This record gives sequence, C-alpha cells and structure tokens, in this order.
Amino acid sequence: MEKKEKRFSGHENEENLHDRVMYIHSQPWRIVLAITGGGTEAIGQLLRYGGGSATVLEAIVPYSPEALDTLIGRKPEKYASPTTVRSMAMAAYRRALSLKENDDRIHSQNLIGVAASCKLSTGTAEREGREHEIYVGIQSFDRTVVRMLRLTTGRSREEEEHISACMIIDSIAKECGWNREMLTDRLLDRGEIIEDMEATVPREIAEMLARPDSIMKNTDLMPDVVELELREGGVADRPEVIFSGSFNPCHQNHIIMARQAYQKLGKKVHFEISITNVDKPPIDLISLQERLDSLREYGDRDFLGNIYLTVAPLFIQKVKLFENATFIIGADTANRLFKTRYYRNEEDMRNMLAEFREKNIHFLVFRRKEVGLNIEQEISDLCEVVPLEEYEDNGTSSSAIRKELNIE
Repeated sequence: MEKKEKRFSGHENEENLHDRVMYIHSQPWRIVLAITGGGTEAIGQLLRYGGGSATVLEAIVPYSPEALDTLIGRKPEKYASPTTVRSMAMAAYRRALSLKENDDRIHSQNLIGVAASCKLSTGTAEREGREHEIYVGIQSFDRTVVRMLRLTTGRSREEEEHISACMIIDSIAKECGWNREMLTDRLLDRGEIIEDMEATVPREIAEMLARPDSIMKNTDLMPDVVELELREGGVADRPEVIFSGSFNPCHQNHIIMARQAYQKLGKKVHFEISITNVDKPPIDLISLQERLDSLREYGDRDFLGNIYLTVAPLFIQKVKLFENATFIIGADTANRLFKTRYYRNEEDMRNMLAEFREKNIHFLVFRRKEVGLNIEQEISDLCEVVPLEEYEDNGTSSSAIRKELNIE
C-alpha cells in the first residue's frame, strides 16, 4: 500500500461507514461486543443509523484491569495481545449463547462474539518505543479469527480511535460476508498491514462449544466427547489410561510420564483435553489447534493412543466418560483433587470418592519437584504414586515454555 499524501479522515469515511453498518444490519447475525483500550466508537456506529437492535445483543467496555480479568476469568500477562482478545471474543460468544438460549428463532450458527483490545496513543508524553497496537477477535460457531495491526507513529489519539473502530466494523462485515473494499484500506500508511490468523473446527466440535451453560455445567449429565486421531491411521483402542491436561503446549515431560505409565500398566495412553473450564471461557479454536499440533508432534510414539476432546473440566465429569480407567495426574493436581477445602463440604468429596470406586477409577500420581504430596490412607486404594526416582522431573512446564517463547 503506497504512502498517501494526506491521511483519509474520519469525516471523509462517513458514507462508507454508513454503508458498511447497514450491510451488517441486513445480515442474520446477532453479536455481543467487548471492547477495551480503544475502538469503542464502533459501538456507537453500529447503533447510530437505526436497525441496531437487529444485530447488537449487548456491548460492554471492560476498561479497568479488574473488569477485563473478570470477563476472561484470569489476569493476562498482556492486556493488548492476540491471546487476550481471543479469550474476550470467546467470552462474548458464550454471552450471546446465554442471551439467546431460550430463543428458538436464533441458531447458535448466527451468533458472533466480537472483541477488541487496543494500545493506542495516550495523547501525552509516552515512553520511548511504546508500540501502538490493535487486536480484534471474532468468535463464531466454528471459527476463531484474530486480526492484528501495529500502527506507525504520528497520529493523534482521535485518529487511532477511528482506525480501531473501522477495523472492528470491517472485521464484523467480513465475517458477515462482505468481500469488497475495507474501511481501513484508505486509512493505513505504507508498511501498516493487518495480519489475520484463524482456525476452524468440524461441526461436532463446534456444537460442543455451543451448548448453553445450563447443559455444559450440569455435572449430572453425560458430557460431550469427540475422539481425534493422534496420528493418521491410528488404531482406536478402548481408552483405559487417560492423561488429562491443558497441554498448552505438550512437552517432553508429558511424554516421559506417558511412557512411564505405559510401562507400568501395559496399555496405551490417551490424551484428554477439556475445551471448557470451570471459571474461565472455553479454549478458543486457535489455541485448541496449537495444543493439538503440539500433541501430534509426538504421534510416532507407539505407546500413545488418541486424543479426546471433552466438555468435562471436573474429574467427576471425566469419570462418566471413562469408566474402568486410570488417570495420569501430577502431585499438584492430586493435592487439589483429594483435599476437602476444594469442595463445598466434606460430603461432596465423599460422594465423589464413592463414584470413583463405583466406576473403578484409579490414579497414577507423579511426584513433582518442590511439590509436596500427602495421600491419605482413606484414598490409598485409588492412587499409585510414582516416586521421583522412577520419573525424572526436570522442572519443565508449559507455562515456562510459553514464557520462553514470549507467548501467553
């Protein structure tokens, strides 16, 4: 894109904005927006020309760190980042599902979560090297999209706000099928390029994410599960040894634990990832694809089985899917799983342990460096502990790998 003699102003863009917004309103999509750090002008534009009620279900501005932390269920390492905006978009999509749960006229395939997290000009003196960035996330039924733009310097806060808003409107229009000129085409300078990243999943996985909370969080119901091949042409054994985790990413220590379990139990180890969390939005589809790719890097290991995607973040849900199974867990997970303080009361824990025994569930517990472990006598029949002498824990963790790679 060639450098322009003068930047295209928001006023000159007015007619194009109107056309784009009216196009969005003419489509069957219903959206929830969550915008922070800049770009809130997009909310006003969507409601400005009439017809907004046909499109906008809700718009929120989680501007303070506390508000954004609450929205995504955690404190992110960076508030303006691809990972954060994807989590925001998933939270917005889940909110849209909640709002239309009892509306038979609206299908989950017509709902979109839209998010933006921006780091723009402060309008005052800034520290040297501070980047001005715009991240827009879109979460629809079967797709996660993130769009990223790094701005050059020399614009006012107002100009950067307008670009942010136009990028949000463009992203919504593009998701709705718009394939002509974008609003930002006339606003960006040479070298300013919007980068897109996306991931799409099959319908059976998308439908798992489209379940309303009333179903997804009901521990009395059988959770959804989808089996994926770890390697092409892999044989599907009955899953008797399950390694549950987030695998964000999978690393060598996970594989060492799986090999040790195979040697002890003589059965292939299958991986399980719950795409939903207890107190956070579900995993976005780009993150899910990255995790699956990290697992498939080890697909040539003959002691590994397949991958199971579930909506079972709690072990009381997992055991409904995998009866007569042994679960591989670390000492930190065991400490949480078997301590009364993590439950509403002691009776809840006793009921859970009774169900484990009824379904013939066992746990292979791997000790971790610098993590204490105390398996009480009343649960010793459920657990076999692998001592550090048999398992070389070198301290590698997924979080350490993400930090080293400068990703969240």
